[in-house]
Amino acid sequence: MFQTENFPGNHQKKGGILAKTTGLLLFAVLLALSSCEESSFVGLEVQPPSDRFDIKNVEEAEIFTSVWERDSILAIGHPRSLLGVLNDPLFGRMSTSFMTQIGVWDEIDFGDEPVFDSLVLYLVVTDSYGSGTEPQELTVWELREGIDYLESYYSNFDPYEMIFDEEPLARQMTGPPSGDTLLSIHLTNPYIHDKLLFAPDTAVVSLSAFLGYFKGIYITAALEGDASGCIYTVNLNHESSKLSLFYKNEHTPDTVDTSFRYDFIINEGANRVNAFSQDYEEAVFYESIGVTGTDDSLYYVQGGGGVITRLDFEGLESWRDSMPVSINSARLYLPVKTGLYDDNFPLPPRLAVFERDDEGLLRGIQDFALGDSYFGGTFDEEAGAFVMQITNWAQNYVKGNRTRNYLYLTVREGGTNPHRAVFTNNRHSDGGPWVEIKYTRH
Repeated sequence: MFQTENFPGNHQKKGGILAKTTGLLLFAVLLALSSCEESSFVGLEVQPPSDRFDIKNVEEAEIFTSVWERDSILAIGHPRSLLGVLNDPLFGRMSTSFMTQIGVWDEIDFGDEPVFDSLVLYLVVTDSYGSGTEPQELTVWELREGIDYLESYYSNFDPYEMIFDEEPLARQMTGPPSGDTLLSIHLTNPYIHDKLLFAPDTAVVSLSAFLGYFKGIYITAALEGDASGCIYTVNLNHESSKLSLFYKNEHTPDTVDTSFRYDFIINEGANRVNAFSQDYEEAVFYESIGVTGTDDSLYYVQGGGGVITRLDFEGLESWRDSMPVSINSARLYLPVKTGLYDDNFPLPPRLAVFERDDEGLLRGIQDFALGDSYFGGTFDEEAGAFVMQITNWAQNYVKGNRTRNYLYLTVREGGTNPHRAVFTNNRHSDGGPWVEIKYTRH
């Protein structure tokens, strides 16, 4: 008898509300405890009327930029997947691919004499990034190792170590999507036809048994030469994303040209891993990567595990000599380079800034943890810049609770956003980043 169960790692389980509530309470307690040692945001709305605040800018000449390659980003558990190859005239070549589990949802009974008809992988594409219209070759491989939801997969892992690479399950050319598109990839390898159609009963008695029998697939894209290309955004959580087996048996009417159909599921419970690779040899900033003090008047960030920018706030040093000061608001403005964005290359939806901890890992600053409505990180049309709050970080730095005077600028949710952005710094005629600080002197 078929046993109903969730994909391993599925977050939709009993106790989810309790777990989330407990997590929020724990966060609140930790935040309260940390305030004993670190300064928290002092909002203007709680200042006594008699207190006056002043406004001062950390000028663009006091903020220095440098571009760095990011070590890696977490690649498992993303709500969307990226697929495709993009040759960006500014950023070079980006390649994206993904792995996913595929499961059974009900008892399988193909009849006593099943006859294979076709096997089709359907992928719902919701968006594309890039200007290319050239077809790309999609290849589907079978995984020989299962995706372990307890393991932390990062974007620099090698997916080819987890697949059967003798012969792919499918290889097919596909054109660029237009809006919401349903990609249909025909799996033509007879091996997978027989494996699914004649699976032993022990392999389909439950979801876990099936995942041990058929561990999943890995999908790649290839683009010929210097074609522009594009990156597809794939929604595997959509009900139309599935693997469909069409077959006939002794019950199929002879007079009807039709087949029975069984849908193997891909949904939010299926573990999947996104993989990225970048080649910056043709990027306009290639010689500046990892170099400080360059003459470059621009700086860059890119999603998909791409480059990040380090912002050094030299102008904050003088504030340490002005204590005691309460920073009521520190708003960071990051002007973008105009003329580099259109419908094919839109700006990132959001940006974020991180600090490096004592172990060398990038961590979101405290302001980022206070939510989107407070932190910001979106593009302000009037200012022509991305704007975000760094109040808590700035206050803790000037008080000596932080030793590093720099932050790292990244594309928010870079694991599912291939977007990139180009900014001007203090060497550019349009001016560079600045911080508007509202403060109270005691």
